[in-house]
Formats: sequence, C-alpha cells, structure tokens
Amino acid sequence: MAKINLHDGFDELAFLELFCEEPKDSQPSDGYWCYEVTDSLGVTLKFGMNIIQKSVQIELKIADGTVGIMCFELVNFIEINDYINGKLEFLVAPKNEEFKTLVQVELRPRIKVDCSTLSLCPMAA
Repeated sequence: MAKINLHDGFDELAFLELFCEEPKDSQPSDGYWCYEVTDSLGVTLKFGMNIIQKSVQIELKIADGTVGIMCFELVNFIEINDYINGKLEFLVAPKNEEFKTLVQVELRPRIKVDCSTLSLCPMAA
C-alpha cells in the first residue's frame, strides 16, 4: 500500500506498477500524466492526473464510445491499496468538514469506479 502525496511530485514507478504500462500521454512540465487500460469486457478507463492543479480526470469508454467522464479537483493524495488488482482511492477536498467525496478505482480483473459524497454534518431536527 502506498499513499502518494501529489504535492511531493509524481511517483512514476508506483503508477507504472499499478497500471502495468507506461503513461498513454504525459506532459511532465505541465504536471500531467494519463494512463489507459482496457479490461476483458472491452471497458476502457483513462486516468489522468495533474499534480500542479491537484486534479484527477477519469473517462470510461465502451468500444470507442465515451460513457462517462468525471473530474475532481483538490486531490492531495492518491492511495494505492492493491497493486495486484489495481486498486486506488482518493478523497476530494479532504479539508472540507461538511462533505467527504471518496473515489475508488479497480482496474483488475474488471474496471470498476465507485464515487460517493457523504455529509459529515448532523441533520437538523
């Protein structure tokens, strides 16, 4: 398990081990890296991150058609939970005390993305 602080720069080796391939696109001077993987069902995940803007972009495609795009800002850490199954997660705006948004991604054996935003404030009576 590895917790990667985006403020400290890009850990190319950790992401190479996670995605099992080189970035599909990268602009290191702009702080941008993008990986693309396809599972056995033909679902493709593009995972882009910008360490300068502290943002993550996820695109899901089936065949050549995009079925979903998610963009997240204020991402400070990406936590790699399982290199073998390609599991990672991150919190969006972790200093926000009213809401927590957790994004979890699994690459193997099939691509899966879970995203949830939960309120941390007690409900008013």
